[in-house]
Amino acid sequence: MESNKETNRKLDKIIELLAKSEVRNQSNEMISDSERLIKKAEKEGDEASIKIQTSFDRIHDKLFAINSILIVLFVGLSKFPINNPIFQLWIFILPILNIFYLVFLEKSQMEIFRHASQRMNWNFSTDVEKYGRMINSQNLKSLLSILTTIGLTVFAAFKIILY
Repeated sequence: MESNKETNRKLDKIIELLAKSEVRNQSNEMISDSERLIKKAEKEGDEASIKIQTSFDRIHDKLFAINSILIVLFVGLSKFPINNPIFQLWIFILPILNIFYLVFLEKSQMEIFRHASQRMNWNFSTDVEKYGRMINSQNLKSLLSILTTIGLTVFAAFKIILY
């Protein structure tokens, strides 16, 4: 009887150790799954950031092209017709100023990329907030450049239509 109790106690101890081992294995699997999900989320975040940056670049490239067309349009229509030109010659300065503003935007975007590239060295109490401010500021600056380009285009269209 004594040996049955001893055997049962040892079996209970083995079952308890196996249960703890199973819990440990499940915990390790959960941790592994969690780490995999975190890495996936970080990768998706990085990919989204790259897509956003690419979108900004594409938008700015299109704005450069539109402003270049506006410069040619304003210069050409400041000479046509010869006796009563549609635009004054000085008006072509507006899209040139807008192009300079777009160059400034590209420089600002480069500073954001430079700051983001140093992410591993950030002081998280200050640099994360600084990065957020830089992104928000860049968004507003880009919106302003879009609006000024649209404004110049609408101005040119109305001026030509009403001529």
